[in-house]
Amino acid sequence: MADLIPEALGVSDKWHLKSVDLISTLQHHLEPYESWVVQASVLGDNREAFTFFFPLLAGLINELGARALWAAILVEWSNLMLKWMFIGNRPYWWVGETALYNAETRPTLRQFPNTCEAGPGTPSGHLMMNVALFYVITRGISSECIWKWKSLNKCQKTVVAASLYLMYFLWIAVIFISRLYIQAHFIHQNILGIVMGLSVGHFAWSRQGLVNFTRLKAVLTAGFLITSAVAAYTLLLSKGMDPLWTLPLALKHCARVEYVRIDTQPFYLMTRFTGTALGLGLGLSSDKRLVVLSSPRSIIRTLLTMKGGVIIGRVAALIQASFPTDDLVLFLMLSLSLSITLPFIIIALLPPFLITIYHGK
Repeated sequence: MADLIPEALGVSDKWHLKSVDLISTLQHHLEPYESWVVQASVLGDNREAFTFFFPLLAGLINELGARALWAAILVEWSNLMLKWMFIGNRPYWWVGETALYNAETRPTLRQFPNTCEAGPGTPSGHLMMNVALFYVITRGISSECIWKWKSLNKCQKTVVAASLYLMYFLWIAVIFISRLYIQAHFIHQNILGIVMGLSVGHFAWSRQGLVNFTRLKAVLTAGFLITSAVAAYTLLLSKGMDPLWTLPLALKHCARVEYVRIDTQPFYLMTRFTGTALGLGLGLSSDKRLVVLSSPRSIIRTLLTMKGGVIIGRVAALIQASFPTDDLVLFLMLSLSLSITLPFIIIALLPPFLITIYHGK
């Protein structure tokens, strides 16, 4: 612990110190389960919302997949803006930079391959994404599947729905612990991530306008997202602030430089949420989607659409991983193209294609 009188510390420093103490405690007591705790952050990574959960849910219920993807898009956009606003440190570099410790009291905490995210830490993007995404998933499955399950009575439906919500809460708790354990966030950053995630999730679930799009609205929405992000970036520069101030700290304090991920940096995030919004909007406004909405559901076709979507999403993730990172402009252009293409295929092209094949048999 720092050699300072607690009353002399600011609120932020107190939260930082309490968080570091908790991280140290977690790393000590949960070490036998370390691989599971660390893996939770991998499974809850924001990328999974785009390349796994969205294709899976869109295959189950087209509109549910669209709402889940809007939740992911809005989380990434708002999280980036909030991180520039709050200018929050991350534990893995704060411990090495702060003057609250000396050589004898500075704690030695373990790092992991997914520790070294390069952006600011407030609020937690993982918590925002998982809270918002699974809010939409839980509400959607509960209302569209469980409560419409004819073979169950009201009491049974209540039990099943309650179990689903319990799994949701437990998963968020696991992510909360995991983000602390790997030194990605402080306690208050996780709490704010939960609050903001609930706000975004409720918005994505309740707004009917998010699934009723025209091509013009799709272009305008994507334009607003990228314009607002670039405007915020430019405003920070004009005020003498470096929006990329965290990158040197990440490179300095990360145990291995290769752990610093390019896909947690703002320019890539801009291409992902802008391209995905454009592709999804164009897919929602496509005439081909009308075939999906007007066609009766069948179990076989639903399973095929879910499986096909997940395969396409996994392929997209592999393609993204193969993009060259030494040329930033090329990397961003390729990422933008992929972000536009994937949701359009999943929402507008894959379902009618499978309907045609299914009815042609």
